[in-house]
Amino acid sequence: MKLTYTQEEVERWRDRIHRRTPGLAVTTKQQALNFVNGVGYCFAFKAENSELPCLWHAACGTRNPRLPLHTHHDPYLSFVWEMKDILPSEVRIYYGKLLRRRPTMVSLDFLPCFYVLSGRTGQADEHQRAFMHGRLSSIARDIMDALTDSWPQVTKGLKLATGYIAKGDRGAFDKAITELQTEMYIVKVEEQHEPFTFVWAPLRSVFPRQLKKAGRIQPEVARFRILEQYFRNQLVSSVDAIHRLFRWDRQLIYQTLGRLTEKSVITGGVKLQGSDRRYYCLLD
Repeated sequence: MKLTYTQEEVERWRDRIHRRTPGLAVTTKQQALNFVNGVGYCFAFKAENSELPCLWHAACGTRNPRLPLHTHHDPYLSFVWEMKDILPSEVRIYYGKLLRRRPTMVSLDFLPCFYVLSGRTGQADEHQRAFMHGRLSSIARDIMDALTDSWPQVTKGLKLATGYIAKGDRGAFDKAITELQTEMYIVKVEEQHEPFTFVWAPLRSVFPRQLKKAGRIQPEVARFRILEQYFRNQLVSSVDAIHRLFRWDRQLIYQTLGRLTEKSVITGGVKLQGSDRRYYCLLD
């Protein structure tokens, strides 16, 4: 059993899983869907410090693609932009600012696990209770009120319905939209291009089957499944990296790592050359 790795060994392992080589590059819609389903969840665009697989990296077929100067003319970025529009609109995947408040793609198989850990109940008025307990901003509450009355709605319609239509309101409105995505209240269901705008809906209305499944999953089981897949994607990681990505309580992370160790999914005491930290590693 290998207990010491170089960073390059880890990255070469991830090259295969993340499809960061020309021979494994993702070039079609079906391959993009297969990629998301295979890794379970990933970032759409650049993944700092290899925190997760990334569809843009997979489209480029390289480990560290450089962001082009003219992004609108880049075929790889254009492909990802198309996939992040088409696949969610067909309800083939979940897409939203979920992890690190960054565009995240989640397979329908893993969506119930993330929903369980969001603490959502799926009830129409839960946003009101969250606001009363200080867990949701007033702007986010107003947006949810508007979507509860009528969905789906375009961004401008939500601004008109909530009164946040002035140019000076844009920052606060966008922050609230991100808040609602991160907390899994809403989801983008379409991108319209003439004029360009997003179309939004309550997540519970778009993914009823996945929310029904979520009701049968215990939080500790959801964390186990998510972290098991995380190690299958990453091979090696640390408590700090897991906490930074998922924002879970450290005690819960240690408990889940313990269960994964008991089930012989991972092992602890692993070292990366050049680092004094202790890591956990997939047993495969």
